[in-house]
Amino acid sequence: MSARDGAVKHQHRAVTVLVQLVVLTAVVIAVWYFGHVINERLTQKGINTGFSFLWTRAGFDLSESMIAFSGDKSYAYALLAGFSNTLKVALCAIVFSVLIGVLAALAQLSKFGLARRIAKVYVSTIRNTPLLLQLFFWFAVFTYGLPVVREALEPVPGLFISNRGINFPWPTPFALTAIVAIFCTLVAFLLRSVRTGGSALKNPGALLILLSLIAFVSTAYALWSGQMTFEWPTASKFSIGGGGHFSPEFMSMFIGLSVYTGTYIAEAIRGAVQSIAQGQIAAGYALGLTHFGVLRYIVMPQAFRIAMPAVVSELLNLMKNSSLGVAVGYPELVSAGNTAMNQTGQAIELISIFMLVYVTVNIITTRVIGLWEKHYVW
Repeated sequence: MSARDGAVKHQHRAVTVLVQLVVLTAVVIAVWYFGHVINERLTQKGINTGFSFLWTRAGFDLSESMIAFSGDKSYAYALLAGFSNTLKVALCAIVFSVLIGVLAALAQLSKFGLARRIAKVYVSTIRNTPLLLQLFFWFAVFTYGLPVVREALEPVPGLFISNRGINFPWPTPFALTAIVAIFCTLVAFLLRSVRTGGSALKNPGALLILLSLIAFVSTAYALWSGQMTFEWPTASKFSIGGGGHFSPEFMSMFIGLSVYTGTYIAEAIRGAVQSIAQGQIAAGYALGLTHFGVLRYIVMPQAFRIAMPAVVSELLNLMKNSSLGVAVGYPELVSAGNTAMNQTGQAIELISIFMLVYVTVNIITTRVIGLWEKHYVW
C-alpha cells in the first residue's frame, strides 16, 4: 500500500468517525429535548416522573397468578406477577405451536390427499385471519359455548370442563418436582441420543447424569414420604375447587397463540424440507437407507438449519403477541401494567418497562438458541 493510499484510507476513516459523532450528538440532543418537554408537561399536570411509584401499594388484585399476589403488594410485585403469567402462557404455547407446526408440515407433505387438504385449509384460514379476532373467537367458545358449573362436563373422572375453565388433578409439590425432573431427564436423553447417534447410554454426559440423579432422588423421596399423590378437584353446585385450574382467559390465549403460530412454523418447516435437492434423497435410497434413514441423515439435518431462523422468529413473535391477553382479560404483564397506569398515571415509565422486558427476553432467547444451534451436531 502506497503512502497516498494510506492517507486516503486514514482520511476516510476520520470522516466516518466524524459523521457518527455528529449523528450521535444529534440523537442525544433530540432525546434530551423531547424528554425535557415531556417532563415539563407532566409537571404541569401534577404527574411526578420516575420509578419510585413501583414500591408503593398496588391496591388491586389479579384474577390469577403463578406467584402469590394480593392488593397489599407493590406495583413492582404486580408487574412481576403479570410477567409470570406471560411466561406461563408463552412457554405452554411455544411447545404446542411447535408440535402443531410439525404435524401440519408433515400433513402438507403427506401422500394422503385428505390430510394434505385439511392441513392446507387450516394453514390458509388461520394465517389470513387476524390474531386478535381469533382470540375473541376462542374466548367466546370458552365463556359462552361451555356449560355452567353445575352442568360441567366430566369426560373422565376428575376432569371438569365448564365456562369457568378446566379443572384437573394436580400433583403435590414433591410429586411435581419428581415429574418435572423425570421429564427433563427424558428430554435430555433424547437430545443426547440424537447428538451421539443413539449411544446416550454409553456416553451420557455430565448434564444427563446430573438430571438422572435429581430425578432418582426426588422420585425416591416422594415415594418414601408418601407424597407421590395428586390433589383431585371437587365439584359443588356453584364452584369447583382443588386440583389444577386453567381459566377461560388462559385457554383462549393458549389455544389462540398455539394455533396461530403453528401455521407459520408449518410453512417454515414445509419450505425447508422441500428445499432439499431430490438428488440427495434419491442417492440416500440408492445407498440402501430406509425412509426413516433418509429423513434422519439427509433431510432433517439440512431442513433443521434452514427452518431454524424462521421458527425462532415466530416463537419470538409469539412471546410478543402474548401482550394481546389484555383484550380477553388475561392478567399478563401489559394487563397488570395497564391497571397500574390507570391508577398512577405513570404511562411513560410503565411502557418503558414493557419495552425493556420484551426486548430483554427476546435478546436472551435469540442468544441462547444461537449458541445451541452453533454447537448442535446431528
